[in-house]
Amino acid sequence: MIECPLCGRKYPVGALFCSECGVYLLTGGPLRTEPLPEGVSLPAEWPAESPSAGDVGPQRLVLQVLSSGRRVVLRPDQEVLVGRLDVGRGIFPQVDLTPDGGLEGGVSRRHARIFFQGDRFYIEDLGSTNGTYLNGSRLEPYTPHPLGDGDELRLGQILIRVGFL
Repeated sequence: MIECPLCGRKYPVGALFCSECGVYLLTGGPLRTEPLPEGVSLPAEWPAESPSAGDVGPQRLVLQVLSSGRRVVLRPDQEVLVGRLDVGRGIFPQVDLTPDGGLEGGVSRRHARIFFQGDRFYIEDLGSTNGTYLNGSRLEPYTPHPLGDGDELRLGQILIRVGFL
């Protein structure tokens, strides 16, 4: 049995949410973003697959999560929160990395935001625990950085390739 960490109600193993208070139960306890242990290694090489080449413009942004192959397409009129779902706290990111191993990969609930301004898409780390990296460089929190075709993002340990349609 799993006990809800918030209200104490008991559920069978495998229950996902507490029907009483809405807390996510998959781990059997409260969800926190833990700092990743020292020495966690990334893959030596990125996959060879690459989205279409071209100049950045008012196109649609494509995020490909490398671990799952899932693709998310964003329009210029969208501003999205990237992170992990937490029903109990009312956090519903438009790009939820939970199904891609976000919890285990150190993704914060409110990890980053992606938005379009002028003629470019930007990413901004929202003070995440394990950081947002663009092409291997850790981003300064709350400082927008432009995204380019073929860029490589890392949120915690989740790897994402950027492309444009």
